[in-house]
Amino acid sequence: MATLLQVDASLDRTGSNTRRLTDAFVAAWAKAHPEATIRRRDLGANPAPPLSHAFVRAVKTPPAARSLEERRAWEVSETLSAEFLSADRYVFGMPMHILTVPSSFKAYVEQIFHEGRVFRTDESGFHGLLGGRRAVFLLSKGADYRAGAPLAAFDMLEPYLKTLFTFCGMGENDLTFISVNNALAPDGADTGDEAAAARHIATLAETW
Repeated sequence: MATLLQVDASLDRTGSNTRRLTDAFVAAWAKAHPEATIRRRDLGANPAPPLSHAFVRAVKTPPAARSLEERRAWEVSETLSAEFLSADRYVFGMPMHILTVPSSFKAYVEQIFHEGRVFRTDESGFHGLLGGRRAVFLLSKGADYRAGAPLAAFDMLEPYLKTLFTFCGMGENDLTFISVNNALAPDGADTGDEAAAARHIATLAETW
């Protein structure tokens, strides 16, 4: 039985394009997969804390010798990781911030993406551990970053996400990106993108 984790990184909890998209996708997917388990992580309402000195010390200290502060820092990371790894399907909603991922998402992955959890190393190098999982990224971009647009080369959001998740073992064919451009334009997001996103979501939810 599949388990889907919905992760919303937008700080806007009332008018977010990406929250609207993730909610629509999860609703359609749940209808098509009534037996599945769905979990949600709202990084806008409950942000993951940034890594701290206590966490760094916890990594370097045997569990029995950790201080209370170090144990608490490690427990946060373990809890977020256990939730993340319990899923085999992911739906991420996030706006572009300063050409790349929001700080809320960066703090979240920094808590989780560690050796022994999402990758391992040996004498031959790095090996991802997330093989067999799939992810959908529902993105909102303030301007036009589509292929051929003047700003396309400055889009570091999708390349970062693709690199991060393939490094950890997911295949490129297991990653789906759906974007809405011009979200900050005076007359609102690109209506063509929004319509295309809605159609893509409806189709994908049936087969994914």
